[in-house]
Amino acid sequence: MKESEFTAFVLPLRDRMFRYAQSLLLSPAEAEDVVHDLLMRLWSEHARWEMPRKVESFVMTAVRNRCCDLLRRRQADERRREAVAATGERSVAADSDRWEVRELVRRALSALPDRQREVLHLKEIEGYPTREIAAMIGCDEAQVRVILSRGRMALRGILQKMRNDERTTRTD
Repeated sequence: MKESEFTAFVLPLRDRMFRYAQSLLLSPAEAEDVVHDLLMRLWSEHARWEMPRKVESFVMTAVRNRCCDLLRRRQADERRREAVAATGERSVAADSDRWEVRELVRRALSALPDRQREVLHLKEIEGYPTREIAAMIGCDEAQVRVILSRGRMALRGILQKMRNDERTTRTD
């Protein structure tokens, strides 16, 4: 997309993007942040993507996705805070267990092929929608879903093998 197209088609949608984000988030400050971050991201990548046929629907979908991601993170943070409040102080053993699980998952992820690891990271850790991942890696959405499916299946298998190996070494 050319700079002139970006200026002519995307920037005029700023107010509409803000109103939509505010209606989803119920916070003008968060809506402003979402719109600003999205415009910055779109601008930084404008040279790489083709002009979509329906620019407005593309941009508004991106706003919705960003807001949904923010709301999901907010809900997850609330659940974590509630869990911590319910259990009182976190125990050292629980922190150690969490660290071990993270390390196990990190090692399992590193065992995946590059493409599967990249797509799983973008989807599960960064929270990008399938459409954006497809645009980022240069394939269609169906292929991204196939890579995700195979990556998740491979990750499950690797984790299961690691657990079985761990059980075997404990009993020896």
